[in-house]
Amino acid sequence: MDAKKLVVLVCCCFLCVVATQAKSLPCKTPGKERWPVKTTLPPNALKQTKTLADALKIPRLTDVKVNDARYQSERITDQPVKEDAMVTVSGWLYLVAFESDDCDFHIQLSPKPLTTTKKPTPKDNSLIVEVPSGQYATTIAEQVEAVRQWVIDNLLAKEPPTIGSQHVMVHPVYVSVTGALFYDDAHEYKADGTTGRGKKGLLSKTLWELHPVTKISFAPKPSQ
Repeated sequence: MDAKKLVVLVCCCFLCVVATQAKSLPCKTPGKERWPVKTTLPPNALKQTKTLADALKIPRLTDVKVNDARYQSERITDQPVKEDAMVTVSGWLYLVAFESDDCDFHIQLSPKPLTTTKKPTPKDNSLIVEVPSGQYATTIAEQVEAVRQWVIDNLLAKEPPTIGSQHVMVHPVYVSVTGALFYDDAHEYKADGTTGRGKKGLLSKTLWELHPVTKISFAPKPSQ
């Protein structure tokens, strides 16, 4: 094989690898609850930066019912806290899960560096942030697929996750995340202040999320 043909073959192989990495991971079905909101961004969104502690203290919406029909396809803009902002928070990333019901990447941020060995307790709290598949979030497909690929490359040892898998961090990972403020009214606050949300022992005691996430990166770790 001459040099020119070899160069062409190498380039073709490289393009195939890039194309494979850029593809959405295989998904079964789109989500249901508030799906039109979960897969788009608020128009003319406010830009906010919050500490994770402040994000976890965003007030609950007492006038929003479970699976409130008013907001199935509409953003919440008539309540004391509105879904009209793109919010950036930083925190310790505990877990990445590949949801089986809607193919979202489910990520939990904690105020503490929790890992496979430093496990969460019932007193701990976390903020859930979700990254939909570009297959469904078509208007922001490039952004969400870039986030998902970053997660695969930097947190999952370049191994695409399988549907339904859950990956707890072995070492502490501190990240900055930007996404649309979202209220998960498919759940409700219980009498003890919990919500029934969270994976691998780490509760989320707030119904507020960032969903969809459009940016993620490593961030400088806070001083202890």
